[in-house]
Amino acid sequence: MAKDPRQTSAAFVPRLDAALSRRQFIQVLSALGGATVLAPGLVLEACSSPSSTGQTGGSTPKAGGILKAAVTGEPDSLDPAIGTNYVTWEIFGNIFSTLVEIQADGSFKGVLAKSWKSPDPNTYIFDLRDDVTFHNGEKFTANDVKYSLARIQDPKKGSFAAPLFDSVVGVEVASPTQVVLHLKNPFGPLFINLGQHLQIVNQKAIESSDPARTAVGTGPFKFVEWIQGDHLTISKFDKYFVPNKPYLDSVNFAFRQVDESRILSLRSGDLNWLDGVPLQDITTLKNDSSFNFVTSSAIGIPDEIRFQTAKPPFNNKALRQAVAWAIDRKAVRDVAYFGTGQLGAEEFGSGSPWSDGVDPYPGSPDVNKAKALVAQAGFSNGLQVECITISTFPNYVKTALVVQQNLKAIGIDMKITQLGQSEWLARYSGGNFQMLTGSYTGITDPDVFWSFETAPGNWNHYSNPDVDRLVQQARASTDFATRKSLYAQVRKIVADDVPVIFNHYESIQYLMAKNVVGSTQNLDLSIRLENVGFSG
Repeated sequence: MAKDPRQTSAAFVPRLDAALSRRQFIQVLSALGGATVLAPGLVLEACSSPSSTGQTGGSTPKAGGILKAAVTGEPDSLDPAIGTNYVTWEIFGNIFSTLVEIQADGSFKGVLAKSWKSPDPNTYIFDLRDDVTFHNGEKFTANDVKYSLARIQDPKKGSFAAPLFDSVVGVEVASPTQVVLHLKNPFGPLFINLGQHLQIVNQKAIESSDPARTAVGTGPFKFVEWIQGDHLTISKFDKYFVPNKPYLDSVNFAFRQVDESRILSLRSGDLNWLDGVPLQDITTLKNDSSFNFVTSSAIGIPDEIRFQTAKPPFNNKALRQAVAWAIDRKAVRDVAYFGTGQLGAEEFGSGSPWSDGVDPYPGSPDVNKAKALVAQAGFSNGLQVECITISTFPNYVKTALVVQQNLKAIGIDMKITQLGQSEWLARYSGGNFQMLTGSYTGITDPDVFWSFETAPGNWNHYSNPDVDRLVQQARASTDFATRKSLYAQVRKIVADDVPVIFNHYESIQYLMAKNVVGSTQNLDLSIRLENVGFSG
């Protein structure tokens, strides 16, 4: 079954969607006394209406009904400590709960946490709900928070999210309804990581079954079945702690490729919700009054070219720079994405408060400059390189074809090798590549991206002490303006080093039947169906 790039990652989560997801904004105030925290720059007040994200309005949904949703691919694991791909993280928010949750307007709302406070910058005290039950009947307590975080931090588990919590040096269970996080230093992305990557699990459930194949959480829906290659089903959890939620009786996530068959199924009623539509149909569908269409300039996925910087020929910075100046990003957008989305520049889209709006390669493609850099790199007579891409992701393949022509003009013969998703991932993670096309999902805070880019053992083998220092400074700050300035400095250095090229920023589109209401696009790309239902 052909798949869209998103089905692979949460982090180069590898959407590289394999992206993979090592996968993966916040100003933490010195005293957080309420159950809502603002993500600075996104909103001025917690009650402001969401303007940066799309949502379907209408009347309050009626109770009942089955949502027949199409998702782009299939989960790789139902274990929150291990699952990495795009579809996995789309589904998790319906089965599992977190301490806090980022809202469509950028604010944070308590979920399992009723309130929290910070007596000092390195200590956070969370008061927990006492009316929460897991799907297996076990009562939720502070011990579950400690256990869930310990699983992620356990080196034997190999969780992609472990680096996101390396600032947490202690979890204290003060009482069944109070947990205390002790940090080694102030940590700006703490709340975004708690809301995006700390799904609370139950030890008994984890140890009594295979957590990769079954899921037990405290969310609005409980896991029913996963038929590989076909669908995953969840059903309403009658003991959910939010009164009168969810509205839906059940949700069937069908694993469907993004093509015209989706649209035909939506028109016929075989489906009533889609997590993506064929790019060539966006203009027509968003204006079709028979559907609800949701998108946002602040939410999306950066599409990238990546280099293996530790081996020839791309251990040569001048050669990487030559490629960057040769690529025609407008052609990538027009050919690979049918003119949709934005020209690539950074890890965020233009609608994000984290965007600094700087084009790292102004005036590109600049063939003369690129040729001069090829000569500077010592390849005046040209060279051959290989670019690996995923055969089932048409956008990646088309991007590679555009880049191939761009590089031909500067004397670089680029061979395109199309691989299956698993082989592509094995070569990328094993360092057995020269350059590749892919994308990166789940970026809600710059740290989600840059902490992996600079982590020891990153798959590009990129290292720059100045970048490492700036990233660590940004992680330790809780001031939005300071962090934004530091990340702008990071991007400037990285644009010169070129371990990665942002060639496009892909927007996300949801399409649904007209009677489906309450659907929103969320900054973490999760599909939260608690408030979704059918109009009366």
